[in-house]
Amino acid sequence: MAVRPWLGAVLISFSGVWVRLADVEAARSAFLRTAYALPLLAVLVAIRVGSGSDERRWLRPLAFAAGLLFGVNLVAWHGSIGIIGAGLGTVLPNLQVVVVGLLGVLLFRERPRPGFWIALPVVLLGIWLLSALGRPVVTDGSVPAGVGLGVLAGVAYGTWLVVLRVARGRAGGSSAPQMLWSLTLGGAVVTGAVAVAEGVAGPAGWPADGWLLLLALGSQVVGWLLLTSSIHLLPAAATSVALLLQPVLALLWGAALLAEPVGLPQVAGAAIVLLGVAIAHRSLRTLEVQPAGTGQVEP
Repeated sequence: MAVRPWLGAVLISFSGVWVRLADVEAARSAFLRTAYALPLLAVLVAIRVGSGSDERRWLRPLAFAAGLLFGVNLVAWHGSIGIIGAGLGTVLPNLQVVVVGLLGVLLFRERPRPGFWIALPVVLLGIWLLSALGRPVVTDGSVPAGVGLGVLAGVAYGTWLVVLRVARGRAGGSSAPQMLWSLTLGGAVVTGAVAVAEGVAGPAGWPADGWLLLLALGSQVVGWLLLTSSIHLLPAAATSVALLLQPVLALLWGAALLAEPVGLPQVAGAAIVLLGVAIAHRSLRTLEVQPAGTGQVEP
């Protein structure tokens, strides 16, 4: 049913809210979201492998490699959320659309429409406005640092999407749970290494672990799998809307549920970033740019 991708986008839009409510170190929350998601994904893969499917491999090496970049994406994104909030922190990684387009040009000789090149300065303008006019959610937070982490998250996001695209092309009949399992396992390796290095790899304690379980199971597993199994049912125009639904809702949740400082300047900067993203998305000829976890592409 076509309602599934929309429900998936809504569930994923709460990711930043759960991170803020957990209120733990970025490396710890990034690691635990992957660690808590892996057991459920393992059950889903086991069901797939034991159901008589022709595909019986648990691990997809290229999807695992994409997961290593996914781990970088998560640590940077969670760090950004801790500084500039769930709303703005979720807007910035969506510049992955531009990153995917640029990598498509450089690596696959794809030719986006002229609008793609118009989108680049629009996105850069929005990023500059957020850096100059944004407000932190913590008293000692550096907005430029938070924006920089958000940009890094977007670059890592776009890069792992391209690697996952190649993995999908070579994987044949691999199911969504198998790809997501490999991706999440790679993410757990990187986020776990960072968490160990910072001495924060253990459980967060209650209620933080509860929020991170919601993040892992509700947003990362259920939300992504809903998108994976149904995004192709949407027409192209609706896919573009679904792409932007997550950051728009994240802005609303951040302001309404967390009282994040989202005034007119922040909304203007976010709107310009998303406008550039929308232009870039509509200008890509062949790359399938979809929300994270669709299996064809936070990210």
